[in-house]
Amino acid sequence: MNFKKRLVALWFLSSLGAGLLLQPVRQRAVDEADAGNSLASLSQGLGQGITLAALGGYRNVAANFVWISMYGDWRYRLKEEVLEKMQLAVSLNPESVYFWVDGSRIIANDMPVWQVGDDFMESLFESEEGIEIRKAYGEQALAFLERAPEAMSQEIPILVEKAAICWQRLADLDRALVFFKQAVQQEEVPNHICRVYAEILVKNGQVREAYEYLKSHYATLSDDDRTALKPFVARRIEALGAQLGEGS
Repeated sequence: MNFKKRLVALWFLSSLGAGLLLQPVRQRAVDEADAGNSLASLSQGLGQGITLAALGGYRNVAANFVWISMYGDWRYRLKEEVLEKMQLAVSLNPESVYFWVDGSRIIANDMPVWQVGDDFMESLFESEEGIEIRKAYGEQALAFLERAPEAMSQEIPILVEKAAICWQRLADLDRALVFFKQAVQQEEVPNHICRVYAEILVKNGQVREAYEYLKSHYATLSDDDRTALKPFVARRIEALGAQLGEGS
């Protein structure tokens, strides 16, 4: 790609505007699938020696454009193309929590279905081969999240997504609890994440830990916070206490 073409590509990317930056959603992405030709020019240019640094202030714009175009491939279940553009997008903008979380969901939830087919989705949880496929993609999704910058390792959405993959895709509650525990230790963690953490402890047979955790969590809840569900938490503590043979 010569210098003139590179400038045209960068001008086009910069002209996408705030609308695309603020609305990186799947449906719009599908509608923008025709933009793939321009993306091809960008990708080809990068392959021919344009460094990421050369994009300068256009990196985030380019990353959003790549991500939107990726959904054109996602629509047609083009796995390799999706993975390639996903990696290009996070290379351009590695600070986007949205890219990391949504990308991991595509790998963990969509790609196993692409492999077995819509009519055999149940096999991902029922047959030995299907379970193996589901877990393989779960590990791949987890590995994708692990490549996020170290500074993002304690971001609540990243930690919760890792926990969800371990729980729902890998059926590994011990690993899930490691990430949930890290998440609930963060400031401003949503109350519902704390309640989920307690229930996963119970599900994993750690009733005592769940009981003690909920008591400490309850002590931090405000009567004025509608998300706290304080009466619900109190009833759950009472139920767990009864299960343990303790008074409420």
